[in-house]
Amino acid sequence: MAGTGVPQMAPMHQMPPMQNPMQNPLHQQPPGPPQQHLQAQQQQQQVAEVDPVIKVRLLIPRLKESLSNLMKIAAQNFHHNAQVDNCSKSEAPLQRFDKSLEEFYSMCDQIEINLRLAVECNNLNTDSMKNTPVPVHSGKQDLPPPGQEMQSYPQFIGTIKQQISCAKEIHDSLLDCAKKIQANIDRPV
Repeated sequence: MAGTGVPQMAPMHQMPPMQNPMQNPLHQQPPGPPQQHLQAQQQQQQVAEVDPVIKVRLLIPRLKESLSNLMKIAAQNFHHNAQVDNCSKSEAPLQRFDKSLEEFYSMCDQIEINLRLAVECNNLNTDSMKNTPVPVHSGKQDLPPPGQEMQSYPQFIGTIKQQISCAKEIHDSLLDCAKKIQANIDRPV
């Protein structure tokens, strides 16, 4: 196929080998700091995936951009409709207003959900602080403040299981007491 004008690719065994920059001793970096930097980035990404406040902060610029795009499309459509009303011809293709409005509302919904989640997390944290003798280490901080005792999440789960067990025992005791009282009332004297 030499006469077709299509460039021929060389077989793989004839292509020059690509050099890996990591194999070149001039491009090698010490393993310590970049690995720590990579770990820090991964940890920040994990926190961003979990923390609803960070998600909201990341969504706000996208919401602004979506609102700007929505207003621009609305202005273009309004201008086009005004030209049509004035019997002027407008050949510019119109962008879909409903799609950009839907995108804007979608962003608003995501922000609302994350804000509601943040409020719920705050309420749970407040209740936890009220009902747990030792605060729980949230994992967002590397170390607890000096002089403050904190428990890990598995320890917290154990505390909650003990509280549930205690509440169940109290509930069962009250039910037994109520049954005994009812049995004494129903028994003739």
